Amino acid sequence: MINEAMRRHVDETAGAEAWDRIASRADAPTTGASMHHHDDAVTYALVDAASAGLGIPAQDLLRSFGRYGSLRVGPENHADILGATGTDVISVLTHLDEMHARLQVLYPELRPPSFTVVDDGTASFEVHYTSERVGLASFVVGLLEGLGELYGTPAKVVHVSDVTVDRTSDVFRVSPES
Repeated sequence: MINEAMRRHVDETAGAEAWDRIASRADAPTTGASMHHHDDAVTYALVDAASAGLGIPAQDLLRSFGRYGSLRVGPENHADILGATGTDVISVLTHLDEMHARLQVLYPELRPPSFTVVDDGTASFEVHYTSERVGLASFVVGLLEGLGELYGTPAKVVHVSDVTVDRTSDVFRVSPES
């Protein structure tokens, strides 16, 4: 999803020629980003090339790509699967691992992350994100912000803590936007 969100977002905001230059610089295909499995090195190279080519910090781009993925790529490419996960942010996040399992039927090589919601009964909640990929916390912030917008509950998302020796997941705090 990251590569598809990058490609489509760059196409829409900077043009197809910009994406072609970015893909070339990253030694990646200019088409076919879709939801197919890609070597993670390609994803990281695309982020670096987009950052250099567009003059935008990589973390800002990742956040923007995550938001775009939630608002456009997910709903447009997998509306049937996404719609079956829930009707609000918490229910969607609670069932996201199930959605990823359904996607693995379509894309057996997919290695999706895992999301766990910790709801403490307040208006805010925590999301624990576990993945073999590192450095994508900003993408997850954008993804969570985009889900809030998609479901009509704009959210403020804070990356509370990184993966550590003692903790196997990044932790995000999601609060209603005031």
